[in-house]
Amino acid sequence: MQNRSLRLLFVSFVLCFYSVTTTALAQEKCALRIRGYVVDENGSPLRDVLVQASDGMAVSTDHQGRFTVSSLCVGMHTVRCSFVGYQTNTSVVSLERDTILHIQLLNDAIHLQDVEIIGTQSETLSVGKQKLSLTELQERKGMTLAESLTALSGVTTIGMGNSIVKPVINGLHSNRILIMNNGIRQEGQQWGVEHAPEIDPFVADRLEVVKGAQGVRYGADALGGVVIATPNDIDLTVPWQGRFDLLGQSNGKGGMAHLRLEGNTSWLPNLGWRVQASGKKLGNYTSAGYYLGNTGVQELNYSAMLQYRDSLNSIEAFYSHFGTEIGIFLGAHIGTVEDIQARIAHGRPFETYDFSYTIAAPRQQVAHDLIKASWNHRYSPKSSLTMVYGFQRNHRKEYDVRRVESDDLPMADMVLTTQSLDAIFKQGNSSFGVQSLVQVNNNTPGTGTTPIIPNFDSYTLGAFAIHQFHVRRLHAELGARYDFKYLDVAGYRYKKGAANADGSIEQYLLTDTRKFHNASGTFGVLYHFSPQWSLKSNIGLAWRAPSANELYSDGVHHGSATYEVGDQSLRSEKGLKWINSLLWHTDRMQMSLDMHAQLVYDYIYAQPNPDSVRQTIRGTFPLFSYRQDDALFYGADLKWMYGIWPNIDYEGNVSILRAENRTRDRYLPYIPSDRLQHAVRWRYSRDQKEQDYIKFAHRFVAQQTRYDAGADYVAPPPAYHLFDVYISKQFAWRNDRQLVVLLSAENILNKEYKDYMDRFRYFTHQIGRNFHVKISYTF
Repeated sequence: MQNRSLRLLFVSFVLCFYSVTTTALAQEKCALRIRGYVVDENGSPLRDVLVQASDGMAVSTDHQGRFTVSSLCVGMHTVRCSFVGYQTNTSVVSLERDTILHIQLLNDAIHLQDVEIIGTQSETLSVGKQKLSLTELQERKGMTLAESLTALSGVTTIGMGNSIVKPVINGLHSNRILIMNNGIRQEGQQWGVEHAPEIDPFVADRLEVVKGAQGVRYGADALGGVVIATPNDIDLTVPWQGRFDLLGQSNGKGGMAHLRLEGNTSWLPNLGWRVQASGKKLGNYTSAGYYLGNTGVQELNYSAMLQYRDSLNSIEAFYSHFGTEIGIFLGAHIGTVEDIQARIAHGRPFETYDFSYTIAAPRQQVAHDLIKASWNHRYSPKSSLTMVYGFQRNHRKEYDVRRVESDDLPMADMVLTTQSLDAIFKQGNSSFGVQSLVQVNNNTPGTGTTPIIPNFDSYTLGAFAIHQFHVRRLHAELGARYDFKYLDVAGYRYKKGAANADGSIEQYLLTDTRKFHNASGTFGVLYHFSPQWSLKSNIGLAWRAPSANELYSDGVHHGSATYEVGDQSLRSEKGLKWINSLLWHTDRMQMSLDMHAQLVYDYIYAQPNPDSVRQTIRGTFPLFSYRQDDALFYGADLKWMYGIWPNIDYEGNVSILRAENRTRDRYLPYIPSDRLQHAVRWRYSRDQKEQDYIKFAHRFVAQQTRYDAGADYVAPPPAYHLFDVYISKQFAWRNDRQLVVLLSAENILNKEYKDYMDRFRYFTHQIGRNFHVKISYTF
């Protein structure tokens, strides 16, 4: 009896053990994962692709095109990837262990151009919208924001020398271009040509330009277009990851370094974090044959971000600091009328400068802090509410060589504080929004000079509505907006006339209030003629109130070494822009042709006065006076990419622009001339890696012949050709480690040239030959 009981106990133990082990094995067999990467035909990662696997939950790819499907059993599985604008990809996988897939989606040509509208729920039918490719972003790392965007057709720059440049879109710049920095309107002292955007390009993973007048969605000042700088969302699927960039260049004998780290939090998986920092140090740069004194630059930038995402909510907190110190070319600050005339006639510095990292007066020192808090709540798949609050503090100091006080005392010390609050509700194909903006500008006392612009308070309120229609091959958009702006000004000005007996000049208190209001509208259509041909057409009405410097400036602008005189009677600019885009896409050819025309009523511009210069105690400066006329801008931008052979591409763009002063029947000053950029790229690796290539590029800028003789201090400079070479190599291992090394030489022939859009062209040439080494490591 006892033996029988022992046998029963043994059998029960064996059965229990078998049951537990088989259950465990069964669970182990259903604990497999399929991970993968989804890219387009060019090898670029695709975000928000829907990935479905049999026996597994549907997931979406992240910003790097990655996905993970978990809790899969051993056996055969069907993996289906679908995304608007692309053909659905279906793969069958025999799953025995964790598997990694590399999936490429092919373009669905008939709706390729709809991705912008439907696939990403864009608020606007963005005619003329272009973005930098991953290759272009890699090649232009370390450049300023404006220089990076010149890879796009229709985008040029205006500025002073090599370090201070601003983007120009179809001939318009400064306050006519809105820059969206991570969803916040970038607000600094951007009215000056020599006030470059205070944005660290390393923060942005995507750089886009919208050429159409976008006053409805983005508000007043989007007269010429919009620049959109956007970081990727934080990847919440990995504990942590990062990227390190190291860049060096020969011209200026310096470089940049950048580090980014991000990941999720173990105690709250839906919460992600990101921190990053970058620094730049450059000394005096050289033209083709000489150093330019005091042209160094140094930067220190950093940012932090928190993101929380669940099925219904997305919350983001973001902070960034941009700090820079820029030297102003010494030869632009001149003592006498005879000296300035002699330098302009000579066309290059009389002095000889050596290389130095020292940044002395004249110089700029700028700090820009930005805080963003946003919340998006999805009520349903087709309706959501977004609230965005922004706070910005821009502190600009400009230093000049002083005769009495120390050069460490700034000539201009301005603090601009901006607060914004936006609320946008989306319901189906409609969007409704309310946007508000409050600005306070204060000139810090104690500089010993009269500020070029007075103190002011500005209040702006706007409301808009946009609706989209989609009927088979036809897509249309209709939008309207109304804005109101109130400006309150107070500041001291010197009285005109002779000085007192002791040499002093009396001052008076300038006070003024201005009210501006206007309506904006947009109507656009997109039609697919065939799988290869599509047409976009958009007409937009936008406006811009005159800025404080255009109204009230009367003094030396030390950053640009010019004397500026404003006009308090200026009215708002109103622009009507019509842009048509023809898009052609085949297996070997991609082409877009943008044809645009814009009539700007009461266009405000600074006219150089070659018959007069302004002498002050600080020196002698070219005189620029603001005036207002009706203007017409029109032209065309062509961009293409042609696959000559499977591993050789020919790409490029052409921009043609014309601008007329309709009131005076004359030409407008500072309008970009015609230009061509094109390149041949050979992808030399057998596996066709996107970053394994050799590229030869050529840039041609024509002479600006459409100008009024005698209306400037010197005629526009001659046309020029520049040649560049790029060699790139990509190293990858373990799927999550990647190293890209890029060697390049710009202006490899060391061409001596001047650009019409450079304010320093009166005194010096542009930058000479420049070798680059750029290393990017992703881990």
